[in-house]
Amino acid sequence: MKNKMKDKELTEFFEGKKPAASAGPKQVFRLHRRLFLLVFAVAVLLQSVVFVDMRLGNYYRQMDESFKVLLTVSGQTQNDELEQIGESLNQKQDIVSVRLFSPQDALETVKRQNPQLTEALLLMGKNKMPAYFELKLNYKAINNIRPFVDNLAAEYPGLVPHYNLEHARLLFFTGLCAKLLHIAVIFALLLFLAFMFLVEAYPSNEVRAHYLGGAVSGVLAGLASCAFFAVLVFPTGFLVQAAGQFTTVGRQLLMLAFCGLFGWTLSKWQKF
Repeated sequence: MKNKMKDKELTEFFEGKKPAASAGPKQVFRLHRRLFLLVFAVAVLLQSVVFVDMRLGNYYRQMDESFKVLLTVSGQTQNDELEQIGESLNQKQDIVSVRLFSPQDALETVKRQNPQLTEALLLMGKNKMPAYFELKLNYKAINNIRPFVDNLAAEYPGLVPHYNLEHARLLFFTGLCAKLLHIAVIFALLLFLAFMFLVEAYPSNEVRAHYLGGAVSGVLAGLASCAFFAVLVFPTGFLVQAAGQFTTVGRQLLMLAFCGLFGWTLSKWQKF
């Protein structure tokens, strides 16, 4: 009997006939545990990067708003001369904005920020508070703050500069770190997209019907990462306010879309 079956198979082979393919198991919708864990780990890392990016960006904006260079006016200077100096400073490319404060305006500003210091200044006399210019610089000038301010002092002998050098250095390096983080995140996302493209473009004759399960597993992993960070933030007692400090709705939607697409790709790759 076995010899007859072999002779039949040989005959069909030489005649060019293909043996009937055996019916494989029917593909059904299912989730993927290993895929879920892999996407979950990637999603947690991305959530961490989003948290660091938002806090670093917020910290940089606060430092940038608070950093100013003050040019106090030495001696008695007429208002016309002060206006001309202000216009001259405003024309410089590295200066974003210029504000002139009279002695009265300066006292009001100090009074809002430190009332006790205002009382000490009033004891010394109202005329002891000089007029000054408040300069807002761009990123390039902050990087070269010392030579920039030295040039201003040489160009305007009647103005005395005041600034915090350590604040300027910290502001520059914080902005640099924020930019480097953005570049690294964009580069990593491009690598992920390249990987997805290569997997999708790879020719395959196998028919699989469980791609949807991979996408659903990826979205579930993204939701699990959101829940993980919610658990971390919950002890603060201000979940909604704290969540707004490290993420946004738009970023979370993009995260879920990425996790779903990543899970879809991994379900086709089948190498995990």
